[in-house]
Amino acid sequence: MAGYLADGRKHDAGFLLWQAGASYSAPGIVEAVGSCRTAGLDEAAEAILINVAERTDRQAVLNIAAALGDAGRHEDVTFILTAAMRTPK
Repeated sequence: MAGYLADGRKHDAGFLLWQAGASYSAPGIVEAVGSCRTAGLDEAAEAILINVAERTDRQAVLNIAAALGDAGRHEDVTFILTAAMRTPK
């Protein structure tokens, strides 16, 4: 994804972020968000979390929030839960 962003391929990077948020397992989300944050790609991390929050499987959203909490990513837990509360279902 970082390569796509560096090459100006924002659409391709956006697709990868959407795919990550929509389909990755809880450990995968923790890893992807952590990697984005470490690389200074906060907007990319938040894009993943927004797509997680939009999942129709609300239990999956809670499981991912719990995994983020277990990883000590408390700001990301707050972000995902706030986004999930704003997402109409």
